[in-house]
Amino acid sequence: MGNSYYTYVEEHKLLIECFCGETEIKDVFELKNVIESHLNQVPKLNILVDIQKNSSKPSFKKIDDFVEFYLKSEFSLKIDRFAFVTDTPRQVANTMLIIEGIQNEVDIPFKIFSSVESAINWLRSDISIDRVKSILEDFKNTSVLE
Repeated sequence: MGNSYYTYVEEHKLLIECFCGETEIKDVFELKNVIESHLNQVPKLNILVDIQKNSSKPSFKKIDDFVEFYLKSEFSLKIDRFAFVTDTPRQVANTMLIIEGIQNEVDIPFKIFSSVESAINWLRSDISIDRVKSILEDFKNTSVLE
């Protein structure tokens, strides 16, 4: 799952994902499958996805593949809110394409943010910002950024 990480903070019903460096679509699919198997008993949760340090340049085909993969997943039924944290215009544009593809099929609020604080506030989570930042920093320190 190269440069793809996650943790589930059970007491806050918050799934935190991080994609750093160059990430292949197969790595994203593999991570999503692992998450689904580990969290299959969780009834509802919010998701925070940090792609600020991701340097991938996905094609329209890869975005379409991700949307199709996501829509086939029963896991999407467990999601209350979904926040993306981005850093570059390219990340925002790619995320918007993903959101547009998914929102036509499911009724989940998605939103893009430029800061973790704003994302956590929108997710209505009472987890401390410092804890989230620490988790994300650990992921980023583990990854091999290119």
